[in-house]
Amino acid sequence: MPLNIAQSGIKSTFERAKKEQIDYVEILFHGGEPFIAFQRIKDICEWLWAQEWPTKYICYATTNGTLIHNEVKEWLMKNKERFIVGLSLDGTREMHNRNRSNSYDKIDIPFFIENWPEQGVKMTPSPGTLKSLAEGVIHIHELGFSRNNCTFACGVAWDKDEFGKAIDYQQILQEQLMKLAIYYLNHPNILPVEMLNIKFIAVAAGINNMLDKLCGAGTIMRCWTPDGQCLPCHLFYEVSKEKGVKLDDIDLSSPCHLSDEQCKGCILETICPTCYGGNYITYGDISKRDPYTCIITKIRALAGSWMIGQMLETPEKYYALKDFSNEELAMTAKGVIQTQSFLEQTGFMEELQNG
Repeated sequence: MPLNIAQSGIKSTFERAKKEQIDYVEILFHGGEPFIAFQRIKDICEWLWAQEWPTKYICYATTNGTLIHNEVKEWLMKNKERFIVGLSLDGTREMHNRNRSNSYDKIDIPFFIENWPEQGVKMTPSPGTLKSLAEGVIHIHELGFSRNNCTFACGVAWDKDEFGKAIDYQQILQEQLMKLAIYYLNHPNILPVEMLNIKFIAVAAGINNMLDKLCGAGTIMRCWTPDGQCLPCHLFYEVSKEKGVKLDDIDLSSPCHLSDEQCKGCILETICPTCYGGNYITYGDISKRDPYTCIITKIRALAGSWMIGQMLETPEKYYALKDFSNEELAMTAKGVIQTQSFLEQTGFMEELQNG
């Protein structure tokens, strides 16, 4: 990315923040692996930090950690209060090496824990590592990270591993999530990963009370590309590069017109993640959702509703619920009951039992 395009994007962001009375800006450097372009990041940040801006801000990058050594590490330590780094770590050494080219031992994991203890990690399971999902999540907790943003990739064929071998991902996922649920019930002071710690309040509130979509693409998030486009997120740039054209405006301003026709009547839509950029890459339609995500979300909801249901018996005991008001606890209980009833009445539970 040329320096002048980065500067233009940052200036535009602060102008918008001032106009719309936004009180906080996050400037995210995204790759690939962003620290391949370490010198350009330095150039942008040194220009940024030399200016006066009308709004508070922070710089951020997600990294695979393999380049965070020597000069890069020294620069990050010097600027750790104004440049936050999140680590992508896919579980145990074996899991991470399977997903990420044997790179586990190239990462200085304690460096991230010591300097950004509240940041946590980004964990992305794959079909090939799904059998170790619970072990991987627990491994990250035991390393000392306070948070684990563990999410399933969209646009992946979950019924085959990277070698084309068929896997029963539904059965494996059920087993792994139940192992995790029991772990959190036995370790009440640990915050569960969001794949289980689902916001059942949103289910109880219903789709008509959903004021914003679950992804910030095109609304609270905008992406400036190396050729100067302003797109909803970086994934849309993949389509632009492949077609060799600049994309027309894509309206992501409201969740009301972003529902897939197949999702109508599903009470889990308020908690079901969808990747609009991924949808656009795969289907050419931002509203058309990944069918694997639908199944995965229902399995998550089933396991999560069981876990939260158990926690609701003594909510003050569990990190996930201890700060909830009585009203929030009541809405959570309502959402749990509605979720389990929905999955039973629609035949999903029976489908799982029958394989």
